[in-house]
Amino acid sequence: MSQTDHYLDLPSGLRAHYLKWSGPDNAPAIVLNHATGFLARQWQPVAERLAGDHTSYAADTRGHGDTDKPPPEGDNYHWSRFVEDLRAWLDGLGLRGVPFVGHSAGAASGLYLAAERPEFFTRLIAIEPIVMPGGVRLDESRGKEMSEGARRRRAVFESAADAFDHYRSRSLFERWPDEAIRLYVEHGTFPREDGRLQLKCPGEIEGEIFANSASLNIWEVLPRIEAPVLVIRGEHTEDFLGMVAASVAERVPNGRLETVPDAGHLAPMERPDAVADLILDFLS
Repeated sequence: MSQTDHYLDLPSGLRAHYLKWSGPDNAPAIVLNHATGFLARQWQPVAERLAGDHTSYAADTRGHGDTDKPPPEGDNYHWSRFVEDLRAWLDGLGLRGVPFVGHSAGAASGLYLAAERPEFFTRLIAIEPIVMPGGVRLDESRGKEMSEGARRRRAVFESAADAFDHYRSRSLFERWPDEAIRLYVEHGTFPREDGRLQLKCPGEIEGEIFANSASLNIWEVLPRIEAPVLVIRGEHTEDFLGMVAASVAERVPNGRLETVPDAGHLAPMERPDAVADLILDFLS
C-alpha cells in the first residue's frame, strides 16, 4: 500500500488537500470523510485495513488540515458548504458509484449528498452521523456550550511531546491508542515562527461549524436515499448520539445498525480495526 498527498482546486476557489491510499491494481475506490475538528490523516489506520481490497480517498474538509480556511463569517461554514465541497471534490476526481464512509458531521454531508445525487454512492457507512431527528433540535444551551468550548480549546503547544501529553490526559481521548494521538499531533498541527506548535483547525472555525449544526435539514431527506446504509455507533457513546444513530438507521429505506464494542463517539480513532471490519463486512 502507498499513501500519497494531493491538492485539487474546486470551482468555488477552495483548494482542497486530500490523501490517497492505493490498494492493488484496479482496486475499487472508497471515500472517507472525517469529523469536525479532525483531519483526513486520521483515517490512516482504517485505510490501511481496507487497502487489501480498496483504494481509499480522504479529503481535509474546509477549515481543516491542509485545505484552505475561509474566515468564519457569513455562510462559509454553513453545512451546505461541506456538501457542495464534497460533491465538487468527487466530480474533480471523477468518482461515481463508490462506497462512502463518513464520521459525525462528515457522515451527515454524505447522507445529504446521497439523497440529492444518488449516482455518487453505492453504499454508505455513517458513523454516528450528526442528524437531528424530526422535531428534535440540539439544545441551544448545549450547542452554544460546544461552540464556545471549541473556541476556547487550547491551540498552541510547546512541543509535540507537550501536545501528546495534553491529549493523552483528556477524557475525550481516553480510548485512543497512542499512535492515533501521535497522528493527530503530527499532522493536525503546524510549527509557528516561535518554534511552538499550533492546531491547523482554528477554534474559531470549529466553533462556527458547531454553531451552524442546525443549518441543513438532513433528517428530511433521509427517506430519499436509495443506497443501503450501515449506521455505526459506539457502545459507550452518550445516550443522545446513540439514539440519533438508531433513528437514522430506521429512517433510511435500507438501513442497518451496528455497535462497536469499547468505543464512544470517536470509534474510527478508538477502534479502527473494528470499524474497518464492519465496513468490509457491509461491502461484501
